[in-house]
Amino acid sequence: MSWNGALQMDIQVGTLPTSVDFDWDHTQYKEALPIPIGVSQRGTEVFDLAESPHLLIAGVPGFGKSNFLHVLIHALMPRAFICVIDLKRLEFAYLKKHAAVVRDEGEALSLMRMLNDEMEHRIDTLEQADVVKIQQYRGNMPYIVLVIDELAEIKDETLLMLIDRIVRLARAVGISVVASTQRPSTKVVSGDTRAMFAARLCFQVADELNSRMILGETCPLAAYLPGIKGRAIWRFGMVEREVQAMYLPIDRAKKRLSQTKGVRYELPKCQAKRLPPR
Repeated sequence: MSWNGALQMDIQVGTLPTSVDFDWDHTQYKEALPIPIGVSQRGTEVFDLAESPHLLIAGVPGFGKSNFLHVLIHALMPRAFICVIDLKRLEFAYLKKHAAVVRDEGEALSLMRMLNDEMEHRIDTLEQADVVKIQQYRGNMPYIVLVIDELAEIKDETLLMLIDRIVRLARAVGISVVASTQRPSTKVVSGDTRAMFAARLCFQVADELNSRMILGETCPLAAYLPGIKGRAIWRFGMVEREVQAMYLPIDRAKKRLSQTKGVRYELPKCQAKRLPPR
């Protein structure tokens, strides 16, 4: 990196651990929505979802996508209201008393209509308060994080439109989207929508093409990751690092719920407003 005419070189040595237990205390961080991406050669990589609110995750089955979503949810739960679209129906069922968990497209459609209504209400509220983002608002407006496990399973066009609208418009009002998929094709995530996900985490994929679809045209690295569960490439801005994600099995995740006080929040149960075309 060049700085005032000097060249700074960051040389890293050593190997990453093959397993990292979930160990997280959100009170140690000043960020609004800190999450542990994983351990790199620089230490624990921490990302503030409030500052760049959308995260795209990809990788073949069995190498860490769903586990990372458990890590993310439990890291965020003390500071955000969590919504989960779980069309596979089993992975996040244990959270149903602690988060808004939906398990079919009908329920997901109702949830997304509520989130869009909530977004419109928040935009109106911030406008009346003469502020431009949630961080400047002094009233009660908790962060909301929508987690989608396997985006490719969603077929309903209206549902996809409502998700896309949140991705495009909800940054300032504190609503984030974390979406995971096995198949990172343009049929699953359109080019325009993909561009809104500035943060990307890619576990092992089948080939360079799939790596580039998620991480960008210049990054084939996820195709060459070692066959280690939880190993991924993290990319955000100029950062591009290999990481080992933390491991949180479901039995331990269930035990943590009794120790965690999540954010309680009621979404408006009203009919969605007529939405403009995409």
